[in-house]
Amino acid sequence: MTRPLTVADLAPPSPIDTRDLRPPPRFAEVAFETYHPQHPSQSEAREKVREFVLARRWRHRRGAAPARRRPGWWPFGAPAEAGAGLYLDGGFGVGKTHLLASAYAAADTAAKRYVSFQELVYLIGVMGMERAKAELANLELLCIDEFELDDPGNTLIVKTFLAALLEGGGAVVTTSNTPPEAQGQGRFNADDFRREIQSLAASFEVLRVDGPDYRHRSSLGAWLAPERLAWLTAHERAPGPRLVLGWDELFELLRGVHPTRYGGLLKQVGTVYLAGARPIRSQNDALRFVHFVDKLYDLQVGLRASGEGALIELFDASYREGAYAKKHHRCLSRLSELLAEAPEAGEPLAEGREPAGQVVG
Repeated sequence: MTRPLTVADLAPPSPIDTRDLRPPPRFAEVAFETYHPQHPSQSEAREKVREFVLARRWRHRRGAAPARRRPGWWPFGAPAEAGAGLYLDGGFGVGKTHLLASAYAAADTAAKRYVSFQELVYLIGVMGMERAKAELANLELLCIDEFELDDPGNTLIVKTFLAALLEGGGAVVTTSNTPPEAQGQGRFNADDFRREIQSLAASFEVLRVDGPDYRHRSSLGAWLAPERLAWLTAHERAPGPRLVLGWDELFELLRGVHPTRYGGLLKQVGTVYLAGARPIRSQNDALRFVHFVDKLYDLQVGLRASGEGALIELFDASYREGAYAKKHHRCLSRLSELLAEAPEAGEPLAEGREPAGQVVG
C-alpha cells in the first residue's frame, strides 16, 4: 500500500480550461434511459428535457470544433433557431443533475459545455465579459448546474452573459433548488435587481421536479468512530492516491484556494480520510465546505471521516436555516451518501468499490 498523501503533497490546481467543461465522473455515463422516475413530475421533466434536446437543429455536429465568432455575428446568416432555456427547479436527490448531464450527452453538437454556476461566474470574472462572450456565448448548448444568484454582482454578470448566448440562438438547461422568482431572496436587497432577475427568468421554461430525496436525507449517515477511521486509514485498499488530513488542516486548505478550484485539488486524490469533524461556526467556512462536498461527490472521491455530534449539527444553528439553507441541506444529503459508501466493519475492503443504484443529482 502506497504512502498516504498530506496537504503538502498536493500540487496547486491548474486553471479551468473551457474546452474541458463536461459532466463530472459521477455523471459522465448517465442518459435519459438510466433515469428512473419516482414521481409524475420526474417523468414529465425527463420527456420535456429529452424533447428540448432532440428537437433542436444543431449546427455544429460532434467531431467538429465550434468556430469562434463575435456575439451577434453569424457566418451563415441568422441562427437556425431562437435561443431558449429550461430551468429544472426541485429539491435534493430528485435527479435534476442526472437530467442535466443526460441533456449534454444527448445533444448532437460539438458546441456544448457543462459547468456549475459558480464555475461560470468565476470564468467570466477571470476572462472578462468580452472574452467570455467570444469563447462561450457562441455555444449551441450550455448546461449549468446549481444556478444560484447569491449577490447583485453575480446577477448582472450572468444576465449579461446569458442574454448574449440566447440572442445568438444558444440553448441553456440549468438546475436549481430555488425557483427563478425567488433567486436572491434573503441574501441581498433584491429591489434594485428584481427587474434583471425577472427578465432572465422570462427566457426559461420552468420545470418543477418533485419527489423523495433519493439519498434519504431523513436518515442521515453518521461520522465514523476515530478508531475505525484510523484502522481504515492504515488498512483499507481504497482507490488512491489517499489524502489524510485533520479538520483544521482542511479549512486552512480551503481558505487558500478559490472554491471553483477545489476540483483541481481533488482530481489528485481517490479517497480522503478526514479526522475530527465538528460543527462549523462560520457561515463563510460552511459555504467552503459545501463546495468541497459538491466536488467530492461529483468526482466520486471516497470520503472516510470521523467527527462529533449528529450530522445535522455540522452547520451551526445560528445560520443553518438562513439564506443558504438549501445549500446546507443539499450538502448534508450528499455528505450522507458519501459517508454511507465507507465499508462497514468486517466488510471486504476491495479496491475500486463503487456505489450501487441510480445516479442522481
